[in-house]
Amino acid sequence: MLDTIDKLFFKYIKKRDLLITESSELHKDKIIQYDLKLSMYIRKRARITDGGYNFILEEMWDWHPFFSLNKRLLPKITKNLQDNNGKH
Repeated sequence: MLDTIDKLFFKYIKKRDLLITESSELHKDKIIQYDLKLSMYIRKRARITDGGYNFILEEMWDWHPFFSLNKRLLPKITKNLQDNNGKH
């Protein structure tokens, strides 16, 4: 299960980065859709590991949505980072 989540996470990170490189404004809806999927994968991985967010991949810790998203849709690690940076 963890391998599947990790593979999907990296698949959508790669797709999202290609769209951002091509034209972020042109592909805004698709990028947001991918960011929501990435958020879901981070939350799922944290939920099924015994240590929660302590045992997610480093790339998941480094991930941030490209466009602003509702805080309720983001994983806990991203919400906390936004609060510390003064972004809401």
